[in-house]
Amino acid sequence: MNIFVRGTVANGARVLREKIKADMKSGAGEFVTDWRFAEVSDKEFMACMNVTDMEAMGAFMSSPEELQWDKDNGCEYTVYSMEEMPG
Repeated sequence: MNIFVRGTVANGARVLREKIKADMKSGAGEFVTDWRFAEVSDKEFMACMNVTDMEAMGAFMSSPEELQWDKDNGCEYTVYSMEEMPG
């Protein structure tokens, strides 16, 4: 499933980009097969990801460590599911 994430990071979008890179190497890459990240401004970001296991993604994003990281870095976001439109 393709997802789109839009949000802000008080400590800077670049901080989140580096975190995602590390997350992909340490396990999240098992259920996220492709991702793109765009810094809209210093603190605002957009990301697209192909997630093959939404349960694993949900468990990862709601883990105490992830929730604490979000709190510590002022990260707020909304996640949307995306479907390809027939053309």
